[in-house]
Amino acid sequence: MAFSPSYARDVVLPLASAAYTVMSGAAPTLPPGFSQTALIKADQAYLAALPEQHPATAMAKDTNIFGLMGRDTTSGTAFIAFRGSSDVADWIADFDFIPAPYAPVAGFMRRSQLRLSSVETRWTAGFGQVHAGFQDIYGCVRASIAANLAAATSGCSQILITGHSLGAALAVLAAPDIDQGMPPNTIEPRLTTFGGPRVGVPDFKAAFDAAIECCYRVVNFLDIVPLVPPAPYVHVGAEIAVDSGGAIDIGWRHSLAGYHAGLSALIAADG
Repeated sequence: MAFSPSYARDVVLPLASAAYTVMSGAAPTLPPGFSQTALIKADQAYLAALPEQHPATAMAKDTNIFGLMGRDTTSGTAFIAFRGSSDVADWIADFDFIPAPYAPVAGFMRRSQLRLSSVETRWTAGFGQVHAGFQDIYGCVRASIAANLAAATSGCSQILITGHSLGAALAVLAAPDIDQGMPPNTIEPRLTTFGGPRVGVPDFKAAFDAAIECCYRVVNFLDIVPLVPPAPYVHVGAEIAVDSGGAIDIGWRHSLAGYHAGLSALIAADG
């Protein structure tokens, strides 16, 4: 599916914004036709078992709500939207985590091979390695997603996953798991994320890109978050570069308002 700047700005970005709105218990403003079916909540016992100095601490500092799920029955699109931390400074420097095996999917089948006979199909062992800290955060919310996925996808033929900042990392980690590890396992997720960090090393990128065919990363010019963590971490999917203009600081360049401005500029430039 080709990238649509208008769809990204007018549908996906509001869903990513709604993931922040629900943090405080407020009702989100969703794009026309979309409705919420569940909140994504962190498992408190899982959180409590993590080390005190952990990126998850920043995420759960004020609330255990990490986003929301829902659907648009008219278009048949289910959605999963993750929020980031309320304060980027709380986690952006905390990258002293070594890569760890991607835990949710032990092996994967290439999409192109799904059409082959069972004799010809080839499984690839493992799914590569990812940032252990980000994976721990995903582990906090995995049970919540699995418990509510069937309701969100009822009557739908598409699953859209989005997130901003650290929420974009959660979107990347969730996609292969939702695709292959959670019922109904019949709908390949597609992603559009905003200002996300690097999540895995090259072997994870190879496995992810083979399994998830539609993944767009919207990156604003001079936003530093997509530049971390450093090598060996790399990005998955395809980058969509935008330029919001305005102030050259992380507060603006990394904000959802900045991404809205960048997408608007891209739309105007495309004429």
